[in-house]
Amino acid sequence: MNIDSIKFTDPPVHHQFPPLYENLGLPEVSSFIEQKYEFDFTVGKTKRRGYGTIRKYKGSGQYKVQLTGKMTGFGPKRLEKLERLLLEEVKERFISNVETETKARKVYHMHFGRNDRDK
Repeated sequence: MNIDSIKFTDPPVHHQFPPLYENLGLPEVSSFIEQKYEFDFTVGKTKRRGYGTIRKYKGSGQYKVQLTGKMTGFGPKRLEKLERLLLEEVKERFISNVETETKARKVYHMHFGRNDRDK
């Protein structure tokens, strides 16, 4: 399995969560920077295209690659291998995109709880 090319489709987006959620230590509700990309890869003699996102969690500094869309013919082991390959290929370019970004796009996630639960 080889990664032939990678192209970022959107600029990096900063997702901000309120401090109420930040301190829980859960990655799902921690602030992160995300960027979408598409990639071409070869499996055997077959060329395929896939889509994914890379995230950097601000608090922990961890990176995570997520594949979007269905990857037919891929089991859990092959998906893990593909994600590891993508992380190696995409990480440095993603970091440089975030550092050279002129105007940051931000998404704010808010708490929408009710003040009075009895009503």
